[in-house]
Amino acid sequence: MRYALVSDIHANIQAWKMVYEDIQKNSVDRIICLGDVIGYGPNPAELLWSLKNKVDAFVLGNHDAALCGKLDDSLFNDDARRLLAWTRKQLNEDDLKFIRTFPLTLIGDGFRCSHSEFSEPASFDYVLEAAEALPSWKATDSDLLIVGHTHERAIFVLGNSGIPRVVEPQDFTVDAGKRYFVNVGSVGQPRGKDHRASYCIYDTETRSIYWRRVMFDVEAYRKALKATGLTLDPSYYLPDEPTAKVGEAPAKRRIVFTPPKSPDKAAHDVVAVQDLKSVPPRKKKMPYNLISIVLIAVLLAGAIIWRTIPHATDINAASALPLPASERNVLTVPDQVLDPGQPIAGWDIHLEDKYRQRVGVNLDPFKQPFPYLVSKNKNKEILLSSSWIAVQPRQTWRVDASFQKKSDFSGAVALEIILQDTKHQIVSNFFIREPGAPLETGLSKIQEKIIIPEGGTMIRAQVRGKFEGNILVRHLQLNLPPTAGTTPVTPTSTGTPAASDDKWTQKVK
Repeated sequence: MRYALVSDIHANIQAWKMVYEDIQKNSVDRIICLGDVIGYGPNPAELLWSLKNKVDAFVLGNHDAALCGKLDDSLFNDDARRLLAWTRKQLNEDDLKFIRTFPLTLIGDGFRCSHSEFSEPASFDYVLEAAEALPSWKATDSDLLIVGHTHERAIFVLGNSGIPRVVEPQDFTVDAGKRYFVNVGSVGQPRGKDHRASYCIYDTETRSIYWRRVMFDVEAYRKALKATGLTLDPSYYLPDEPTAKVGEAPAKRRIVFTPPKSPDKAAHDVVAVQDLKSVPPRKKKMPYNLISIVLIAVLLAGAIIWRTIPHATDINAASALPLPASERNVLTVPDQVLDPGQPIAGWDIHLEDKYRQRVGVNLDPFKQPFPYLVSKNKNKEILLSSSWIAVQPRQTWRVDASFQKKSDFSGAVALEIILQDTKHQIVSNFFIREPGAPLETGLSKIQEKIIIPEGGTMIRAQVRGKFEGNILVRHLQLNLPPTAGTTPVTPTSTGTPAASDDKWTQKVK
């Protein structure tokens, strides 16, 4: 079973739509929302309608509890209270009844969910440091605890030492003898200077967590906020400066909610615990793309039957549906072994430590060439970047890659797609994915579709990291699904990758 775990959507319909689209691409079986579906954002009614139809289970957030009368809103500051009052006017009684059904915690297969923490979940206290997760571990027997609330991604781990520690957010597999406290971040109100929505996928079979970051239309969100007419401190929303580099330090925390100091002030009349087994599966509607496939299949079948019947005129009905050409990888694939220091056609190599880093091409057991990157300096960057590729807005591209980290590997590496717009500006965090947990084959795969936004003109793929050891790029493709009249063009290389000026610090500081 694969669960998508989202939190703190806060009535941001623009972010939720893009996250839901991303969830659909990742073979997710069920969606769990970890609370705070409303508050801050301008589209509470539209968002709640969407969540009712798409999310399988919820837990209660502090904003949700205050909205439906289960928590005293005096615990919030003035701006947050005004937002709650405005939000109540946008929802009907059925909406409020629906929110009142949310439990404080959910028990799943080997994991538990809450909005904030597990020792006193009705108080919605913050867990910002590793030591603050200890009461939650003491209150439960689950090895994996998953929350939201702070709007900041986090992993706290408790091992045999008994001393909790912080781990940089990254894909991981639950180790026997260790306990984890995971904060999935926020979909609708991401804190810090990375404005992309954040959520996680948990695979119960492999016991693995996968992190996801998703871009959304920030400008449309800002316009919707302004359209409400609310006069509020802008620090509660995404700031007006352009999206900052991934990994920059978060902004100073502002106090919006003060957790109650006594049980009588905590959320009341709530369901304390709900087992996910008791939540019936949501009835899933046939997606529109599947409906289209079925209709086309019916039409083709009809065309074949029609052709078997003699007619006065020889009309080939199937000729109106020509089969498209297969997808084509626009990235240059090395065709021979290349020693380190030799150029790789169609690729740029950037080494911050030219004495202790190298890139070459070798052969796999099937005699197929593949690039490899070797670094003996974890503090210096190594980068393999493709030539620029011309694209068009609204094109859908498919990214497909397989990595193999050798046993001596330590540090971080990521696959990036860099976007250039009509003003020749570089969007370096358009797509960033780190290789996940390895499969039985030993390979870590990245497979995803990306949609070129308005104004996008060029993209390039690059493998980038700071590490010690060896990593093999067994498979790397950038495919444009066949569409009439859209043939990608691959220009010549333009020299040193522009993205090398944008230091990648998401995981390697």
